[in-house]
Amino acid sequence: MKSVGFANDVEFLASDSLPVTFTSREEENPGAQVMRLDVHWSEKDRKAAVSPMLELRWSIPLVELHFVWHPAAGPSRKMKVDWMKDIPTMTAVSAPIMSFYNEAGINACTIALSETRKEVLWNVGVHEEDGSLLCRIKIPLETFSGQEDYTLFLYRDLNPVRYETAIGKVSRWWEKDCGISPLETPEIGRKPMYSTWYSHHQNITAGKIEEDCAQAVGMGMKSVLVDDGWQTDDSNRGYAFCGDWQVTASKIPDMAAHVRRIHQLGMKYLVWFAVPFVGKESAHWEKFSEKLLSYSESRGAGVLDPRYPDVREYIKKTYLSRVREWDIDGLKLDFIDDFRAGPDSAEPKEGMDFSCVQEAVDTMMRELIAELKEIKADFLIEFRQRYIGPNMRRYGNLFRVSDCPNDLISNRVGMVDLRLLSGDTAVHSDMLMWNPLETCENAAIQIENVLFATVQISVRPESMSQQQKKMVSFWLDFMEEHLELLQMTPIHAQYPQMLYPLVWTEKDRNAIYAVYARDMAVEVGEEVAKAILVNACHSDEILLRLHREGKYTVTVQDCIGDVVRRETGMLPSLCSIQVPVGGLITLEAE
Repeated sequence: MKSVGFANDVEFLASDSLPVTFTSREEENPGAQVMRLDVHWSEKDRKAAVSPMLELRWSIPLVELHFVWHPAAGPSRKMKVDWMKDIPTMTAVSAPIMSFYNEAGINACTIALSETRKEVLWNVGVHEEDGSLLCRIKIPLETFSGQEDYTLFLYRDLNPVRYETAIGKVSRWWEKDCGISPLETPEIGRKPMYSTWYSHHQNITAGKIEEDCAQAVGMGMKSVLVDDGWQTDDSNRGYAFCGDWQVTASKIPDMAAHVRRIHQLGMKYLVWFAVPFVGKESAHWEKFSEKLLSYSESRGAGVLDPRYPDVREYIKKTYLSRVREWDIDGLKLDFIDDFRAGPDSAEPKEGMDFSCVQEAVDTMMRELIAELKEIKADFLIEFRQRYIGPNMRRYGNLFRVSDCPNDLISNRVGMVDLRLLSGDTAVHSDMLMWNPLETCENAAIQIENVLFATVQISVRPESMSQQQKKMVSFWLDFMEEHLELLQMTPIHAQYPQMLYPLVWTEKDRNAIYAVYARDMAVEVGEEVAKAILVNACHSDEILLRLHREGKYTVTVQDCIGDVVRRETGMLPSLCSIQVPVGGLITLEAE
């Protein structure tokens, strides 16, 4: 790489064999430093270059930088070292943002890019030689088909604000200044959902689904998502039979009639599709087997190459026809993050109308959503971590935590990460499942770990005990009653490096706190008149720091909502209140 100039402290580099010119200027932004970079190269020179690449490089002293947040961080918030592997972002994977913060959760440096579609390679890590954070952001140019002029915005926020605030500012920047308008979430998209995946896997039938829904709707679930299995008699969890997307008659003899029966229960109906896959046992295999980005023998399926117009048309036509034929209300579009060029992917060639996979995906999704919205204005589209970036918010209105069965910590961390970045887009938990012999308290704690998201349940109602059913109904009613405060109010999450042991929202003098670790003190502000404290861990008390000493009415409920104690009296600034495992406390100032 060769240096071609500086913009403030940022060095701009390009491949040695690629002549590049660029100009830069500061953009007005009251909350951060935004730099505009205008780049020019000739198409001829770019094609002649070996692995053409742009790179931005600068460094920051390692002062008050202890941890990192980014959308694909998962359970580890440690900073990487600059010799480690690059982290990719693109339309189908993650989002172009990294936020560095200190032990107290105060932002030290949040970085973001306006390039939300094409592939970007992030290498931001500790530089051992001088104790700095070395920032290197690379943009491969092979995907820039026919493009000679390119504009990139680099966003940097060094303000000492809470890390949640810094991340939220980036989300609004993408919307306001980068022109990314998210797909609106209908009200039904924030209501509890029943999913068939963990409860049935591929062994579903119309009868089982209808039996489940008849009970689920009574507990507060407003829609059903029918997952993998409706399209195949095979139950080996592979994808060899994906691609034709016809209902298998042995499971659902009449799909349209079945959907009508679910609608008569008052529930919406969503259907799962594995978007990229065409299986070797499908009728479409012969047509598309030479138009693949990759093939997996273990899956028994290939990943379709969206750079071909007939591939995109086939995918769109399939979904549109099924929506019209069955009158369904939403789609779970799975595995979109598999749409990524790899070492075995074909170079751009005749028959393709895109050279960039991500731009092809972007075009396909834009056209699909426009036509779906014409059929039903309140149509639902579910996406799953990792394809949850700003570009995907144009096309999906339900962002779900990645699969983590019975893993309440991963579900909580995924929920918070999505809430921090997703603005008004509805965030859904991964489907909850538990053993029928599980205690009511432990099942309740699973729900409480995703309290600030739309909950998906994947436990057959008939397998639940009466106490479990009562517990589920109580918490789904609780979520409905407090929907605005839980889901539509900015979220606060303490200690991300400890996987968010305390999460809360606050609005109009009301607050809801969820405590996920023993001995985690809840600080209730002086302006809070009513506080609900959820005991989402195996503790028999919640510790409080009250900024307003005085008289309170204290109501304590167990995990199924039964009141076990109500009393009014004086509370000191430091106190603890006894509460059952999985229960909650309501504090109301007199």
